Amino acid sequence: MGWFSKLLLPGRLRTGPTALLPARPDPKTLLAVAQLADPEARTDGDDILAGGSRIESPVELTGEVLAKLGVPDEDRLWACRIAAEGPLPVDFFDKSLAEGIAYRLGGWSLCQGEPLDPAEDGGDALVYLPAVPEPEEILPILAESLRHADAVDTARWPEGELIEGVVHVPVRRGRVADVYAGADVLVTVEEGHRLPPAAQTRWPYLTEVAIARVSPVARTEEEAGEDAEPAGAPSRDAADDRTEDVTSAEAAPGPLDAGSDSEDASTGASTGVGSDAEGAQAAEGAEAATSRNDAEGTEGAEGTEDTTDTEDTEGTDEARGALLTRAAVALALADGLRGIAADSRGFQIAEAADVLPGGHA
Repeated sequence: MGWFSKLLLPGRLRTGPTALLPARPDPKTLLAVAQLADPEARTDGDDILAGGSRIESPVELTGEVLAKLGVPDEDRLWACRIAAEGPLPVDFFDKSLAEGIAYRLGGWSLCQGEPLDPAEDGGDALVYLPAVPEPEEILPILAESLRHADAVDTARWPEGELIEGVVHVPVRRGRVADVYAGADVLVTVEEGHRLPPAAQTRWPYLTEVAIARVSPVARTEEEAGEDAEPAGAPSRDAADDRTEDVTSAEAAPGPLDAGSDSEDASTGASTGVGSDAEGAQAAEGAEAATSRNDAEGTEGAEGTEDTTDTEDTEGTDEARGALLTRAAVALALADGLRGIAADSRGFQIAEAADVLPGGHA
């Protein structure tokens, strides 16, 4: 690559969605990942064509270029730029394509100059369906897949009905047809979407497709008060779904109070030369106390770090478990209703573990 191309490279990567990967991807692996979003994705020279977009061959980026792109603490990454070459099958398909590739290969996504770690947001699981299912079709599947709700929250679901542990709410306004809620998972059935590539390949005769969105109940409780948008409505951005765990560490004990040091010093000065022994003993005592205090502070800090690490690990495990639970519900619906299970970015999943980040790295 010439010096002029290197000069223009950061700007080109910022203008379009780009997947930044920790290692140069194997061409066959990259094609297989692209085919999860578009089963008809194919190679075109060194590039890949998928859903009206071109996945350009990977380019190596060093620390200098990465610094210009705003990617911290990385010495080398491989960039796959996504360029739209025609009408996209769904809005922002090129952006979701970059994020999905980065998610599966353990990298970053870059769009409009802002780097994003897609692993921080697993998102909702989706099920593409040829039509909106009747309650009689979907309720038996959910009754076996969801953790049962104990009762209907009438304040939130005034029209809800508890059927075999599943709350059914017929919405029938806007694009939302029905809502089904268990104890911790919400399934929102939406209609009137444009067909993503996976659905186009499966049902080439359809012009619209229904989508069952599997999301956490706890998150949507905060949105339930907004009458203009039903809980779980499709226009919610995935970034708004993100929950951050903040852990505050206790401060370690500080050094001895400055006033004590001043008193010891003034006592030694007022007693004259004859008090040197007492002053030495006082100094030794203060030094010993300081040493003990420093040791306690170190132990306290180490204990706090261990606690924080444990809480972070538990939070990560909990988030992964919730992600796997939602994926399992999506797979059960896809199997029972002859649909297609996918992640929040439209990449097909064949088993629950497919929704975990870095699965193809």
